[in-house]
Amino acid sequence: MKANEAPKKLYFGESDKGILEIYSTKESDNEVEYTRTDTFIKKALKFLDENFFFNNLHYSIESGVFDSKEEMFDDFKKYMND
Repeated sequence: MKANEAPKKLYFGESDKGILEIYSTKESDNEVEYTRTDTFIKKALKFLDENFFFNNLHYSIESGVFDSKEEMFDDFKKYMND
């Protein structure tokens, strides 16, 4: 890890609850946000479930709100940041 660079992964256990409470609020826009992997995956799957129709190996955009792949990616990024 380079100087002034945040690690890609952090691990916390039961004994770290006090630390987690201290760092659970955003104080500036320059901070790095870490998200639980399981929570991220669950939210991503919810987005896909709400916006795509899966049938065997084929899929289609169920909501019909995306005109392009780029638009869908932008919407996905916004959804995941909420």
